[in-house]
Amino acid sequence: KYLVSCVSHMRGPGLGSSSLHFPMQGISGRFRALLVLFLALFCLAYGKKVSVKEVVFDSAVSDIQWLGTDLKVVVVLTTKGRLYRSTNGGDAWKDISDQLKGLKDEQIVVDRLVKSPADPSTIMVAGTGKDQFISSDGAETWKRLRQASKIHTFLFHKKRPKWALLSTWAPECDVKKTEKKSDDDEELGPCMHRLYITKDLGKTFTLVTSYVVQFSWGDTSLGQEDRIYFTHFRLKRGDQPRLYMWSEHVDFAYTDDQGKSTNRLVGQGNKFLISYGFIFVAKLKDHKSQTVNLMVSNDGGKDFRKVQLPQEIDEKSYTVLDTSEGAVMIHVHHASDDAPANVGNVYVSDAQGVRYALSLPNNVRSAHGECEFDKILSLEGVYMANFKDVPRTDSDANSEAASKKAEANKEADALEQQAAGGTQVDRRHTPKSKGKDESVIRTVISFDKGGVWSYLKPPTVDSRGTKIDCPPDRCWLHLHGITNFQNYAPFYSIENAIGIIMGTGNVGPYLRFEPDQTNTYLSRDGGLTWVEAHKGAFIYEFGDHGGLILMADDVRKTKQVVFSWNEGQSWYDFELSDMPLEVDNIVTEPTSTSTKFLLYGTRGDSGVMYHLDFEALGQPLCKGVWAADSVSSDYETWTASDGRGAEKCILGRQVTYTRRKPTSECFNGEKFERPTTKKNCACTEENFECEMGFTRKVGSMECKFADDGTIPIPEQCTASDFFQAVGYRKVIGDMCEGGWQPPLVSVACPANSKMSRGAMSVLGTIFVVSAIMGLVTYLSRSDTFKGYFANYGFDTYGGIQYAAVGMRAPESALDSVGTRFDADFLDGDQDDFEDDAPQLIGYTGQDEDAEDRRPRDAQRRMETASAPVPKLQRPPGAKQEPAEDLDLL
Repeated sequence: KYLVSCVSHMRGPGLGSSSLHFPMQGISGRFRALLVLFLALFCLAYGKKVSVKEVVFDSAVSDIQWLGTDLKVVVVLTTKGRLYRSTNGGDAWKDISDQLKGLKDEQIVVDRLVKSPADPSTIMVAGTGKDQFISSDGAETWKRLRQASKIHTFLFHKKRPKWALLSTWAPECDVKKTEKKSDDDEELGPCMHRLYITKDLGKTFTLVTSYVVQFSWGDTSLGQEDRIYFTHFRLKRGDQPRLYMWSEHVDFAYTDDQGKSTNRLVGQGNKFLISYGFIFVAKLKDHKSQTVNLMVSNDGGKDFRKVQLPQEIDEKSYTVLDTSEGAVMIHVHHASDDAPANVGNVYVSDAQGVRYALSLPNNVRSAHGECEFDKILSLEGVYMANFKDVPRTDSDANSEAASKKAEANKEADALEQQAAGGTQVDRRHTPKSKGKDESVIRTVISFDKGGVWSYLKPPTVDSRGTKIDCPPDRCWLHLHGITNFQNYAPFYSIENAIGIIMGTGNVGPYLRFEPDQTNTYLSRDGGLTWVEAHKGAFIYEFGDHGGLILMADDVRKTKQVVFSWNEGQSWYDFELSDMPLEVDNIVTEPTSTSTKFLLYGTRGDSGVMYHLDFEALGQPLCKGVWAADSVSSDYETWTASDGRGAEKCILGRQVTYTRRKPTSECFNGEKFERPTTKKNCACTEENFECEMGFTRKVGSMECKFADDGTIPIPEQCTASDFFQAVGYRKVIGDMCEGGWQPPLVSVACPANSKMSRGAMSVLGTIFVVSAIMGLVTYLSRSDTFKGYFANYGFDTYGGIQYAAVGMRAPESALDSVGTRFDADFLDGDQDDFEDDAPQLIGYTGQDEDAEDRRPRDAQRRMETASAPVPKLQRPPGAKQEPAEDLDLL
């Protein structure tokens, strides 16, 4: 047993052998030295020590389970299949692998552990072969399961400790897999997947159904805990195919009598999920394109409705992110040609889980469906996510750059896969030769269940007190998510550590992947503000209700661990041993209320585990929980906030928590119960999310019309008009009252909508006028109608006789009126009337000699007519030039 002084092995950046590391700016070196000296004398006076104990396993740790009502029994499974047990929280260990013997008394290799949710002392051990054992006394004694086949899936009942479901592949499957195909195969039975139920912890089994694909117990919140839901192949003959792709032969069904009768719920329902009163089923839509529709039921399977997404895009797969707060948050992988690879859209539902609005586009996902999206467990309505910020342009000017970017990403992924070869530790700690394209991945946070997303506020100084140059318009904090857990710890929170979040990442315009750019960050206020906890990438764990934080370097080999007992205000480090190890993880019991931790990793081929007990520091229990904020109390009150309004509210409620003061040197204790007070707030824009058919940009509060076809256009909508639509809806679970109420959103009618009456009247008038003008133009160019209209009115006087017509030329208009005083006016405009003169003459008739008897001045006037005067008559078939102002409409 090692006793490590809290001073002798502590080191801090820039402090030599000092014990304290402050991630704050403005503390002088002299003050630090005095404070370190004071703490050193204090530690020596009181002899505060951290208890450290090391144990070496045969190989790396693969799984850890806590058993018993007090969670003091710990069972560890190693990668080589050996089993270890501790009865005192990991302080002492015993190899119990010899207690598990096969049918031929041979040593079995343990494959996995399954713990019962109904009884914390019941656990099942599945071997790599056909040997399975179960214990109901905290792994002290074991009983063999009477099942001859290898267990594929084992599922304990949620409330009945002795009930369980298990599935196995028929023995014929192993024979057909290992032996070459021959005529003897026809004598063997079909290869199928069978589902069994046991009600006595494996003493007896009853067949429920065969050709099963997936199965689950019903939802306890709906009173269906004994119901068995499953998907199975409809045709039950021949060898069962593996479900490598969406199948049209698989149905979703259930049984209430352990298989005596079955009821089909969704035809062609391939896979399903049951969570918090919702049942989701992926139903095949098109087999050729391998697209599916998501069906949902919130009434225990009585009625299934198709999920309504705001975009009619092919849906390839789904990931249900969260259903714990009354609404459904799903990640849909559309896999369209124009969408970036390894991303999907996050949608938030209404209370029924049917109508979904887009919350966050391009959420980062892995090929296995793991999404970089997580709930902050200690606060309601707070979520963090990573997304690819892909700029949208209206041209292809950047297509070449995008192509180069895609090639760079492929190269980076190839380098990662190449570096991932070798052991699991090698895959986690091998630095990449080239970073991914960091220009797209960014971290965002939402304080209202995905209604509004904003970037993380970066710290102003680093952990050494140096100011960080980070312009607020293009620089934020970005953290790594679950898809990159082999390299860096993802952002992390627990239910009992109120407001505390940790993550690894960097400050800048986007997320970076180089180890020298990655540091560890912490937030004490639910993600509103952040500080740099330590340089470099660390793995972390919380204890004592968040009052104790333990970290270790998980990128490089290390001898040290770092801890803080004041929620990150200051940090201490000490050495575990003289021999470094590669740290895999740090864990504590599931409630995270203890001050004991298990740190495990590898040293060479062996597994190494350290039991760290901080109770040895001798800190007293905190006092004054009901007198928080007073001088004599060790506690303070804290109210969660999104930082937008003066009234600190989240999801329409002001929730005030009691937590230990950072300056109090005490522990909360495992039995600490945190007081909270709640009151409703006035509604603001943050309490509303976008309705289906509307979207928000990151950092914006305005819901804009998405024009995705989900909002029906009113019949009376005209192209030049607007219609009012509901663009906001209250976030599910939001408790705000009064205050801001969302107005209706004015949406422009589509361009292809019908015209209004006014527009139709104007266009009709223009059409009629254009038609009349066109008709007049046409008639004016026709010789027949020209003559008719030119002499219109003379036929009225057909009975009048003219004397001596043709004997001499008639007087001109000027001769008939005598002297004119407007001669200039006539001279200027006479060409406008010259065309009519010959018509008047010719209309009354003339003899053969009439032309010779015309006055010479009349002939001269005709011959000398100016060019702009139109011709009186066009030759038949002559080409007509269109008028310049012709209305082609």
